[in-house]
Formats: sequence, C-alpha cells, structure tokens
Amino acid sequence: MKPLRPEDPEQLGPYRLVARLGSGGMGRVYLATSAAGRTVAVKVIRPEMAEDKNFRIRFRREVAAAAAVGGVYTAPVLDAAPDAETPWLATAYIPGPTLAEAIAEHGPLPVDTVLALGAGIAEALIAVHAEGLVHRDLKPSNVLLAADGPRVIDFGIVRARDGYELTGAGGLFGSLEYMCPEQATGEQMGPEGDVFCLGSVLAFAACGRTPFSGAAAATLLYQVAHGSPDLSRVPEPLDKIISLCLAKDPALRIDPERLSAACAPNGAEQVLTEGWLPAPLTELIAARRAAATDLDLLARTPAGAEPWTDGPDSLPPATRSRGSAYATVGRPAYDDALAERSGSTVCPNGERGTGGGARGAVPATEPADQEPFSVPEEPVPDRSATDASADPATPASARPPYASAAASQTRGSAHRRASAPSRVSRRAVLAAAAGTALAGSVAVAVTRRATGGQGARRLVAAPEPSWIYRGDPLLQAPAVFNEGTALVKTRPGNMVCLDLTNGSQPKWVYQGISLSPTPVMVTYGAAVALGTGATLIGVDPADGTEQFTLDFGDDYRFDQLLGSYDGYAVSVLGARLQRQSAEEGVATTTSAVFGVDLRLRQAVVIPIDPEDVGIDLKPVITSSYFVYTDGLRNVSVRGTRDGGRLKWRHPVGYDLRPGLAVLGQNVFAIGSELIALDLLTGKLRWRAKAEHGQFASLGVGGNTVYVTGTNPSGVYAFNAATGTRRWFCETPRLNVDTPIAVGARALYIPALENKNGFYAIDSTAGRLLWNFTDGREAGVNNWQLSCDGAGHLVAQHYDRVYALPAV
Repeated sequence: MKPLRPEDPEQLGPYRLVARLGSGGMGRVYLATSAAGRTVAVKVIRPEMAEDKNFRIRFRREVAAAAAVGGVYTAPVLDAAPDAETPWLATAYIPGPTLAEAIAEHGPLPVDTVLALGAGIAEALIAVHAEGLVHRDLKPSNVLLAADGPRVIDFGIVRARDGYELTGAGGLFGSLEYMCPEQATGEQMGPEGDVFCLGSVLAFAACGRTPFSGAAAATLLYQVAHGSPDLSRVPEPLDKIISLCLAKDPALRIDPERLSAACAPNGAEQVLTEGWLPAPLTELIAARRAAATDLDLLARTPAGAEPWTDGPDSLPPATRSRGSAYATVGRPAYDDALAERSGSTVCPNGERGTGGGARGAVPATEPADQEPFSVPEEPVPDRSATDASADPATPASARPPYASAAASQTRGSAHRRASAPSRVSRRAVLAAAAGTALAGSVAVAVTRRATGGQGARRLVAAPEPSWIYRGDPLLQAPAVFNEGTALVKTRPGNMVCLDLTNGSQPKWVYQGISLSPTPVMVTYGAAVALGTGATLIGVDPADGTEQFTLDFGDDYRFDQLLGSYDGYAVSVLGARLQRQSAEEGVATTTSAVFGVDLRLRQAVVIPIDPEDVGIDLKPVITSSYFVYTDGLRNVSVRGTRDGGRLKWRHPVGYDLRPGLAVLGQNVFAIGSELIALDLLTGKLRWRAKAEHGQFASLGVGGNTVYVTGTNPSGVYAFNAATGTRRWFCETPRLNVDTPIAVGARALYIPALENKNGFYAIDSTAGRLLWNFTDGREAGVNNWQLSCDGAGHLVAQHYDRVYALPAV
C-alpha cells in the first residue's frame, strides 16, 4: 500500500481514491472509499488499453462475469464503468495479503490452515461454476487471505463454459506453474481445470513449492501435461486430497463440492473463523486494516489542519470509539461483513444501521438491494412479490441481463453498480436439509429413457434399515460377507464383525490392522488383513481371535490387499526395499506385487514393469490370472502361478478407466467404449460405444454386464456374451468412481453427492426403484455398498453401517 502520486486520479465515479494497492498488466488497483464510507478496491485500466475497442469488449465481459459470481469466498463486484473514458471496476476491499505474499514472507502454512484454505477456495469455485464460468487463472497471487477466509479474485481471463471467450483468442492464458494439462496442450478447459489448478495452489501453500517444475517453459508445460506431481514435501492428509485434484484425466478429478467437504467435513464456515490463519498473518491483516483506516482519515483531513499520528489518543475526537484505534469512518470490508452478519438493516437512504443505532454513524456498506446498472442517484427500489428480478428463487434467465445494448448506448460513461451477491451460506442450507435422518422416502421424479419409452416415474419409499451400527469412522472399503456376518474396517485400525440379524452392536472387534483401504479377505479359514510394515494377520471369523501373524521383515512393505485365490493364497501390492546397509537406511524402493502362500508362509516377489508404476491397481484376480489396467492404458493379464509372467496386453487408449470386471471367460473394460476381451488370448469379442460421454464404472452378475454412463447419467445393461443392449435407465448424477453393487434382482449405485445416498435399480426391467439417504455430507467418505445372494444389503457411510433387505 503506497500513497497516491500526482498523476493518479483523485476521484472515479462515486469513489475517492486513497492509496495505491498494486499494479498489473491491465492497470492499477487503488484503495478508495465511497461517499457512504465503504472501503473498496478500484481496478483502473491503463489508458493505452482503454483505447483498444476489442479490449473494452473483453473488459465489459469481465465485469459481467465477475458481477455474476456470488458466494462468500469471492470479492464481490460493487460498481463498474466499462464505457467510461477511464474504465474501472470496484470490488470490496480485502485487507489481507495474497497467498503468494504470505508464503514469501512467512513460509508454508500449517496443515489445518491449508485444509481451511482448500475448503474456502473450493466454495468459491462452486460459485464460479454455478454461473457457467471457468476462472482459468487460479494461482496464489489471485487468492487473498482475509480474517474470515480466502477470497478468489481476478476474473480477467475467465471463460464461459459454452466456449465464449472473455479474453483475446490465440494466446496461452494462465500462469505456467499453475496450469492444468488441458491448458498446457491447448485443449478446451472446463471447470475440472480449475480443480487441477487448485491442487497446485494447495501444494504451494503446504510446502512452498509447486508440484511441477522445469527450467524452460516447454519443459514445465510438458511436466504439467505428462509428468507426475512432486508431493513429497506435502504432509498428510493434504497429499492425498491434493492428488485427487491433480489427475491428468479431467473426469477423474474430485469436484469442488467433495473437495470442500474433504477439507472441512462439517462445512467451510466451521473452520474459516477468526484464528484460521497463523498469528503473523492475523497481525498483518490487522495492520493493513489499520493502515487503510489511517490513510482514509489522512485523506479526509482538511487542508491546513494538523495531521494526527498513530494511537487512539491522537485520533480526531469524532473518530474515537471506546479507545479503539479503529475509526467509525472508512471501515474496511471485513468490518462490513461483520456488520451484515450481526443483523444490520438497510436504511431508506442506503445507510446501514443496527436497529436503534445513531443516525450520525457512517454506514458500513453500500446498499445491497439495487438492481444491476442503476445510476447512483436512483433510490433503492422496493422489493415486492411482483418483482421477479428481486426474488432469489427466480431463474437467472428470467432476470434482467447485467448489461444491454440500450443501456450501453444511453448511459455512456455513467458508472454501473452491480447488486451485492447473496451471503446466505450454502452449507447452512445443506445442514438444514441434513436434519431429516434416513430420508428414504424421498420422491424423485426422473425420466427413464428405456426401449419401451416409459415416461417419468415416481420413486417408491426406500426400505427401512433393519439395524444401524454407529461406531468409529469406517475405512473406504466395502463390507465382506461370511456365514451370516459382515466384516468391516474402521479407524484407528479395527476389524469389526457385525451379525446380519442385528449388527447394531459388534459381535467382536479385532484391533491392530493397517488403514489400507481394501476389504478384508476371507480365505484359508481366516479373515485376513494387513498389519503394519510387511505383515499379514489372520483372524478367526467366528470369534475374532488371532490365528496367525506373518511378518516378512524390514525389506518389504505391504500397502494393499488385492485379492485371494485357491483358498490359501493372497495377492498384495507393496514395495521391495533395497538397502546399502542397516546404517544407511533405504537406498531404493521397487514397487512389487507379492503372491503370498498362507500354507507355506512364503511370499513370491513379482516386480512391476515400468509401464505399471504409479497407477492405481484395481485388479481382478482369479486362480490363474491377474487382470488389471496398466500405466499405458492397456488391459494386461499376468499369471498367478508362474511368477507373474505377462500373458497378453490389449491396447485400449487414454480414456481407459482403471476398474475392470471378469465374468466367465470375458474381461470387460470401459472408457468411451465397453469392450469384451477373451480372458485366455486377449482378443476382442465385442464392443459397444457410448452415444455421448463415456462409460465410467462396472458391475457384473448372471449373464449381464452393467455400466454407468455419464451423458446422460444412468445405467446400461448389456448381454455379456453378445454385447446386445438390454436396457438403459436414466438416473440423477451418480458417483462413477465406485463399482456397481449387483444383487440377485437389483443394482445399487451411490449418488454423485454423499448427502443424496444411493439408488436401487431393478436389474430385469431397468427401472429406478428407490433412493436411500441419511442426508449427511461426509466429504470423501463415499458410500460403500455390498450385497450377497441371500438378500442382504450393507451400506456404509462415514461412521455408520445400514442393513437393508436387498431386492
């Protein structure tokens, strides 16, 4: 913040400039105050750019884009004059540093602060994307840190999701270190690109380094498009959350809703409170707030008056308030927000009061109820039941456009005021909706595009759970059935056995397993799970007593239990550690699959080929074959009895999803197509192409393969032998990152959002049956669904297990 220079304007529209805040490629940003006393930031366009007609068009679009975006975690647009001789844009002033400044001055942020930061920025992206916009330049310098949360700013290169450019064409827009792969390769960027950029921003906040680097621009762009992110210095659990943002395939990235919930399961507003920032940054914000007030008061001091110095006793008498160093004039945006949240009301003259407050007090903010592009002299219009533009429930298409050609022609250089965005918390709405537990009778009308051409169908009430288990948070692994019980895994490392007749209380609990997010394996007469290091633990499934513990030593590490076969063997994903000496520690780490014979207590190490490194192995394991998708998007098959020798690879392409299914002698893989391959030879048997979008998750049962589609959202059923389509059932949006649970007569698929639960579909008729939900948003803790052939359905959600009768 610097004093004004002689060449700086003193007034722009109704705003009196006070100080310089900074400058950029488009122009300068000033601290200013309105006649009503609100402190704002005014962005002024450079004169040479203002003379460019094309630039003015782009600036008008930036104004419209920024004004359209609401939400707590953006800096709201207050006024704009895109057609003035000197174009300008006014937003609320945020008295805080940018994230880039904070890291440069004070180093990486604590884990809790980064989690809160991620939740706030994700909420901002939700607001941006809700308006059909993509930010396209999310980086640390475009994130302000305020006392009550981050603010995303600078919509200068924002783009409409329909392809409508708000900036010049033919250039590479954005900051290289924070680009997404789509930007780096010149492809169209959608809202998923903002999530990738956010992942890079959070990595920078956590460790002070970007996840991609390169000495030259071309090298950096290549790394962004094709390289693996370096998250080695990012602490847990941030590394796992950030990795969900940095998937190369946009379809595989976490969406902002889930990202926000992953960072703040109880809502962003619960963590973005006073004290969310470290003390040095809190002090810096307080200093900037005081400096803004001081500059404003100095600017208001009449010519010839004696200037005052720092300290409450030196302030002019009219500005002292209970000994506070802060004045009642020039109040910054943060104080305005507090005034709004404390129940202040809008007075007829545009001032804000608190009921019986003194009329002489300077209002904290400008009127929030003005229509877009009203001139400042116009009175605040009354909101009535007949005013569609004033009703927040009115669709955007029914409201007056932000700018019209007539308004541009008639008002010329008059400044334009945008209405203040709603400050109602979206999370508050979600919390209210979540108050109804077990809303199984939610009636959702959907249109089913089936062969028979049926119309809209109303869902029936979901069945009531026969019992509910409440305990520790559950690991992200589906339940495993065994002789009338269900085995689930919970934190901090427990195997829990629940009786299917009444599992509200555990039958037994075994403590001491790892937190690996893979199901328990029932084999060799035991419930087998991973322990710490390179340990396999076998537990008696009847009473939970330990049967065996196999520890393969310090030279190995077991990460995931992949599957079992032959009744005595299990397959484990892990690493082989090669040491120079005991004193030197680990020298190299080689990823490997281990075939463990539980009878002989032996493990066979199967090194993974370079093509397989760094991928999420989700194999299907039979007695003879290990079937998986490799790092080059091939379907690959190895033997389980010959040291993992490669049997065949079938190239599919970049859009191949990691999940596979095996039914009989068929291997099914999905992407833009559903393909059936011969398990023995790898030859193509048949293929079915998605009309739009892609196939995203799989399930098999009987002689049918089921796949979810993304456009439109729904489930397809195909004859497993011939590929003939049997039916398609359109559904609300689904979580396509989890497999389809297939029962005897129905399918079960989680909804896209946790709070919406999961859906049941008749597997014969392809008809949507019911929707079950507990109404809770649980972040990345997705619903886990399991069903057996005996009519049992077990649904897990965060810390609860629901038992329902399977259809």
